[in-house]
Amino acid sequence: MVHPYVGSFYNRRAVYKNMGINYFYTTDSDTPVKYTASVGGGNHASDTSAYKNVLSKISSGNDSQFIQLLTMQNHTPWTFSGRDYNVIEPTDSNADLDTIESYLQGLHYTDNATQAFLDKLNKLKRPVTLVWYGDHWPGIFSFVNTSTDALSAHSTPYFIWQNDAAKKANGTVDVSESYADPSDFTAMVLKMNNMKVDPYWALKTELLEKVPTINNYKRDENGKLPFIDKNGKNIDEKSLTAEQQKLVKDFKLVQYDITTGKNYLLKTKFFQKVK
Repeated sequence: MVHPYVGSFYNRRAVYKNMGINYFYTTDSDTPVKYTASVGGGNHASDTSAYKNVLSKISSGNDSQFIQLLTMQNHTPWTFSGRDYNVIEPTDSNADLDTIESYLQGLHYTDNATQAFLDKLNKLKRPVTLVWYGDHWPGIFSFVNTSTDALSAHSTPYFIWQNDAAKKANGTVDVSESYADPSDFTAMVLKMNNMKVDPYWALKTELLEKVPTINNYKRDENGKLPFIDKNGKNIDEKSLTAEQQKLVKDFKLVQYDITTGKNYLLKTKFFQKVK
């Protein structure tokens, strides 16, 4: 885990340890991140610095690695001094133009840094699959309102990408969807790379392929899950087909068993990959 910031927020250090994460590299860890330079007068480590930290952790061996990066460049406050473009039209926003332009400048820096990062990953001989997604929108835009536009307020861009080495080693499958639940990302990566999976991820893959995306930012008063179709339309759980409802019920039972239940599945081969 790489996070070019302090590791105490949200009790991350303890949480990641409990999750089994082997290393958590921050600015204040025993082995701190090496690259922390900002860009354009920003307050936090730039995305370029963040990506450099990730590149420094990718091993040259054949062992599998999972590396997660939490960036900080575009976190408030936005003080980027450069302006590659200006907002000249009135905006429906809760902030002044200078704040908006500064935030957009940060996104411009992110675009350039991300493209350079992908180019470097593509030169590696070891297969790499990248999942890139946003955390949340800033509160400077009026549409970021859970009452008036809940879907837009909780939706951020994402993409899943393979370098050439991954495509050569595993092939590739288009797994992109207009809307995706972050809990689906692992199943999407495994499917893209034609990986053999255990029964748990087989169930997740079947949910991915047959059930609309879980609208995971809300529940109804009875705890039922809302879903979103490919056009962003809300779907009630009760309106799913019988097959879809069965898959959702199976997954709920699995989640119950491995969280607050008696862990029956841990005594089976449910989490053992098929050879």
